[in-house]
Amino acid sequence: MWTELTTERFFLNAITHADAPRIADLCNDRELSANAGRIPYPYTLEDAQQFVAHASSAFKNGGEYNFAVREDGEFVACVGVVRHGDEWDLGYWVGVLYRGRGIASESAARIVRFAFEDLGASRVTAGHFIDNPASGTILRKIGFKTTGESEKVFSQGRGYEVETVCFALSQKDLQI
Repeated sequence: MWTELTTERFFLNAITHADAPRIADLCNDRELSANAGRIPYPYTLEDAQQFVAHASSAFKNGGEYNFAVREDGEFVACVGVVRHGDEWDLGYWVGVLYRGRGIASESAARIVRFAFEDLGASRVTAGHFIDNPASGTILRKIGFKTTGESEKVFSQGRGYEVETVCFALSQKDLQI
């Protein structure tokens, strides 16, 4: 089982119960929750504990792999993939104090490689809310292309569906 990955600057490992308080602190951010589908606001320690339990179980079952992104040992972001048939869907978030430093693009690129090389993905999909173009910039930077489609995705942080721009990357187009 893959529990540790590295990038040039970051160490990625499986999320543990000890991470719950840090996750609660980082995710209790209105902007972060508004730009993510599965992060409610406010975000409590109980929410973090439920996420950790889900992430641990899904990791063991092979349906979802969420990794803590650590910089100098400190949890700064989360990145992962969720299985949908033979495709995997990429997701990520970065704590507010750590944004704008390339953490999302570097760690997401590593997880995409993990999905293709270790999980045997034929394609990785992703998306961003239409009013969060910065996430689209990250996806394009690591090689994703828009599919020309959009969909409505429920945002727990907003409490309603948000128009989402759809992206995909096939293994043959992988450039990272």
